Amino acid sequence: MNNIKLARFITSLGSLNGYASTVAQTKRALDSGSSKPLNQDNDDVAIFEDALSGIKAIKKIGFSVDGIIAINKNFDSPSPEEPDLPGHLRNENYNPDDAIAIATAPNSSVNDYYRPPAVVTCQDLQKVIDVFSESAKLEKDAWRVFASLSKLQPFQDGNKRTALIAANAAFNTWEKENYLTLPFNDLDRAEFTISLMRYYQAKDNDQEELALERMLSLLPTDKERIAHLKEPLTESEKQRQSISPTIRVKEEFRSNKK
Repeated sequence: MNNIKLARFITSLGSLNGYASTVAQTKRALDSGSSKPLNQDNDDVAIFEDALSGIKAIKKIGFSVDGIIAINKNFDSPSPEEPDLPGHLRNENYNPDDAIAIATAPNSSVNDYYRPPAVVTCQDLQKVIDVFSESAKLEKDAWRVFASLSKLQPFQDGNKRTALIAANAAFNTWEKENYLTLPFNDLDRAEFTISLMRYYQAKDNDQEELALERMLSLLPTDKERIAHLKEPLTESEKQRQSISPTIRVKEEFRSNKK
């Protein structure tokens, strides 16, 4: 197993939830089999350990309904980033904690919130699997798995991370370690998230397809991704870069919410 590749994947996966440890720290954690090299003052340990457990579970079970549920079921570390009921399919008709809404824009008004289905069943997960099974099983089809599961929001928390691991399982990246990752660049990753929010808001298949194409346009090519995964660690991956405290930082991404 190439721990540089896996560290880059976990760091990319963790970026969905503010993972702050560097690729180098993540690689040291993988090399040592211990989470001690990671930042200990946030949720990085939970994200790291649960990601490994989720990957191990679906590698054993395979890309299936049970496999997808098993990923989330392994997100069981004590952390606000993890679901209270790991692996539990949401049903807000009997569990008020399952009622969720997704803010799809900064300072979202009520019209900007996306309300996923109130009840998610195994059949809903099977539909996502069936669409992939009937496709050409290209990289685009695997990213559709990610987008569809993310939009479905089948679990209380950890849905996008579950979806990204599931997409890798669908595309069977484990053997060659050519993991599907989010955009490398922070701005591209921000645009990717905006396009995913457009996918959430899509009212029909055509609108979903348009949003998916926007997402794909921001991803590295297959060749770029594979080359990046195996190249030596960069300086920025070894140590977080910080700006001088004497420089006044002006925020361009702002929120009026307190």
